[in-house]
Amino acid sequence: MTTPLVHQFSQQNQTQEHCQKPNKLRFESFDYLRAIFSVVIVADHVALFGLATIMNVTTLSDILYANVSCVAVPVFFQISLFLFYIKSESLGFQYLARKRLPKLIGLYLFWVLSKVVFDVLLTGESEAFNIATSSFGKFIEFVVSGGNSPFYFFFALIFITVLAESLVFLFRRMRNTSVRFIFCYLLLFGSCVLIVYLSIVGLFTAGNSGQAFKVPAFISSLALWDYNPLNFLPYIFTAAIAVQEFNMGRFNQLNRSLKTKLWILFCLFLMFSTLEWIVLDDLLQHKRLSLIFGSWLLLYLALISTPKVPAIVKFISDCSLGIYAFHVFFTSSLFPYKPDLLSSVAQISPALEVLAKFGITLVSSITLTYFFKRVKALKNFI
Repeated sequence: MTTPLVHQFSQQNQTQEHCQKPNKLRFESFDYLRAIFSVVIVADHVALFGLATIMNVTTLSDILYANVSCVAVPVFFQISLFLFYIKSESLGFQYLARKRLPKLIGLYLFWVLSKVVFDVLLTGESEAFNIATSSFGKFIEFVVSGGNSPFYFFFALIFITVLAESLVFLFRRMRNTSVRFIFCYLLLFGSCVLIVYLSIVGLFTAGNSGQAFKVPAFISSLALWDYNPLNFLPYIFTAAIAVQEFNMGRFNQLNRSLKTKLWILFCLFLMFSTLEWIVLDDLLQHKRLSLIFGSWLLLYLALISTPKVPAIVKFISDCSLGIYAFHVFFTSSLFPYKPDLLSSVAQISPALEVLAKFGITLVSSITLTYFFKRVKALKNFI
């Protein structure tokens, strides 16, 4: 069955075969991104990058948080959506309905409920759940935010993946390749405008200027949610563009056209990063154009790379979902609720405490993932 994204891109068998031979190597390059950024997320959430501040290198700490750590979730969106489009080529809507969507919903429910139970066992209550039951609005926020935790990623991915399938549906009615590209770029531009709008509204709202600009209360509230799924709309279109280019064989060689696009993405990343540092008070958010172009650039670099992946990188990559999931129980529950857990280490050195948290969280998350993979009833959740 010919897929909507590549219906017109594989008309010549010879070209198609040429494009398909290196697929596996190219996709293996994603292992580097998964491994690196899963560790980066742990480093972020235990404040490892804050060590630069302790050493009086505040700017370096800010750069690591704003321009390295914040790219992690966008990179995971780029990879997930790219692979979703690729896998949908052979299965169509069946892939979403029978495999991808049930998988994502299962991940969301399992990990959010597990954290609620863990918090209750740890402290006797779940603060996030108590707030959620106080009003309907708070309950919706609880659902969207994944229990006010990094598990918002799963809800956002469900939302974005369903919209990605809608894009695939629209592509079935587009026979012209150029029209598809134009359509994607227009939607990408529109979604970027939305990101800028939400960012501006967030600035006004944070500065108590929302009423002066007559911003609706709902929009003001939405703009302040860093876990707002709308923040991730652009990745639907960047991944779709990348898939179309991939199936056209544009990543087979690093020609002038591809180099030009890489440089354009890099320049856009630098330009918007600079503007954000000047304009935004809070850089630790996902309503930033630099994250879109930075993660898009990394996706392209992975697609044109064909390195041999070391065993350790492959192992960490295979554990990346588990690392992301399990680290939450340490960084959002155990350490905050039990601040004296490493007090003896903190007395020796605050930096040593941070390093201990990082080591405990990363090693424990990998170990738990390793054992989950060997339990039939649990392996589907990591």
